[in-house]
Amino acid sequence: MGRKDFSEKSGRHVINRREFLASTGIAVASALSGVSISFAQEKRPVKVGFILPEQGPYAMESRSLLAGFQLFLKEKKPDGPQVEIVKKDPGPNDERALEALAELIAPKDVLFIVAPPSLKGSEQIIHGTAGANRIVFITNPSVRLVSGEMCLPAGFRIRSNTYQCGYSLSAWALKNAGRKAFLCGDDVPEANEVADFFAYGFERSGGTFANRIMIPPDSQDFGKLLEAMNASDATLVFAAFSGEKAAGFMKALSNAAPAIKQSLIGPEYLSSFPETVDLMKGTSLSVRTVTSVIEPQEFTRVLKEKTGIETDDASRAAEGYDLAQVILGAASGIQNEDTDVDSLSKSIAEMTISGPRGKFTFDKNHEPVLEMLVQEWQFSGQAPNRKVIETLGSVKTPDLGCGRIGFQTKPESEIKDEDPVWEDKDQ
Repeated sequence: MGRKDFSEKSGRHVINRREFLASTGIAVASALSGVSISFAQEKRPVKVGFILPEQGPYAMESRSLLAGFQLFLKEKKPDGPQVEIVKKDPGPNDERALEALAELIAPKDVLFIVAPPSLKGSEQIIHGTAGANRIVFITNPSVRLVSGEMCLPAGFRIRSNTYQCGYSLSAWALKNAGRKAFLCGDDVPEANEVADFFAYGFERSGGTFANRIMIPPDSQDFGKLLEAMNASDATLVFAAFSGEKAAGFMKALSNAAPAIKQSLIGPEYLSSFPETVDLMKGTSLSVRTVTSVIEPQEFTRVLKEKTGIETDDASRAAEGYDLAQVILGAASGIQNEDTDVDSLSKSIAEMTISGPRGKFTFDKNHEPVLEMLVQEWQFSGQAPNRKVIETLGSVKTPDLGCGRIGFQTKPESEIKDEDPVWEDKDQ
């Protein structure tokens, strides 16, 4: 296959923001950092601050995100803005996240900040950058980060959120996998949100439920879950597992006797490529998941060819690729003039890019708008086989608290064929 340039291819932690800022000293650093950026005088590189852990449960996806970012830098035009990556390690459990943030926002010229993938780390960065005159990119999928005081005017999410990962599959599942669902997953906020949104859409479309079992985050014991699945009359299993837990769950399924009788579906990270998919080689399982990455195998091949990096997670790498496009696109518009964060934020909000996830835009709440696909992975051969079995189209997110696009409408009766549940204020 020839070379490809993907830019041409289509527990919760709650704290009051005022108390948070007062306790960290970040407000002082924000005040000293200025409100505008000029690249004109010295042609300085665009500095992007990454707060990503080098160790711990989020290290792998952090490396994948950064690898995708570096791929786009390799592919960009030589006369475009130069980029300097400034990396700060928040620690494996985000214990240094605030310190890392303070180090990034003290210099005037680190305008773009990429938050850590964890929910706790994201919340800290959102609180800490309020009033700091920085563009913040959120890499955690929780919709909790777009409600109330979490609604940053200069905050953007690159990653598919939990609504898109769960709700988008619900109507399709009813038509193609059965009318009764068994829900399971990690007992963490993100997985519970995904399961909730799938359940909401599935029930609205006419589906019913057999059971719901969420596994504690520190457990790899799937015995009782498998027993309950085999005893139930569900026709499908929606599994919101990710990372090592997804691999453990899939391995347990492949060794189960008797084999489960239900269809297996879930969000894209249930079958993350290549990590989880490679572990399932030679098993008799198949799984159908929703994703926005058009060709994960080809994307990871190009990534390795051009950067020498073998990524563990094509989806996270694709997000990093799109992130680089957004940042360089914004920086290109301010190379020859002073600008402020408000105008830069407006420019990003109106941007349309194209990459390994196809067309990408932001809605008015700065959530991603993506074309979602249903993919099927089959593992019986030596090489996993993937095929796209349906295109779901563009998936938007209803207003979950920021109030910029209107709020959900309550259905008057059971909805068999899903309609959008949001209303644009401009319509």
